[in-house]
Amino acid sequence: MKNTSRTTLKDQVYVQLFTDIINGVYSADTVLTEKFLMEKYQMSRAPIREALLQLTGKKFLVSIPRQGYKIMCPDKKLIMELQRYRAIMEPAFLERSADRIKAEDLRELRDICEQYAGCPSDDYMTRWRHNCKFHLKIFSLNENMYAYEILKNILYVETIYFVQAKVFSTMDLHLAVVDYLEKKDIPMAIKLLEADIDHLIAKA
Repeated sequence: MKNTSRTTLKDQVYVQLFTDIINGVYSADTVLTEKFLMEKYQMSRAPIREALLQLTGKKFLVSIPRQGYKIMCPDKKLIMELQRYRAIMEPAFLERSADRIKAEDLRELRDICEQYAGCPSDDYMTRWRHNCKFHLKIFSLNENMYAYEILKNILYVETIYFVQAKVFSTMDLHLAVVDYLEKKDIPMAIKLLEADIDHLIAKA
């Protein structure tokens, strides 16, 4: 039987620790240990360890054997490389999957845009989350789960950099991509998707 109490505690630690990471509470060279986090968040070892494993799996932390965990703080060079990779990969996959797009897919994409529009202007984490949902939804249409996991991991790596830098995509470009997909103008939709990714490259 699932221990809902432990799951809840793990989620609490995850949210608190992730929020502190995003807000710059810990410096890039901080080594986080289970003992330190147990004292800081007043939690037992089990939920602390589970939260650390989840954050490590999402590429927010890296495990240092016999020491603890360090924050994954990608530098600008890595971010530029990842963005250039995305600028090649995502448009190419959209071109290949364009004939599979259904009305419900377009509705879901438009819903994501509406959720994005409803975000407070200073809620950079939620904006980034909706940005990721938009790109992952488009990418999922290709039905290549291996490539999908690669993109998801790239977005995880980029999260801390872009949220801390307060950089995000514009909803207008996302909406325009959906508009042109609805019109079956795939070349223009691809150009706009490229422009959306390039926008973040310019801001990085």
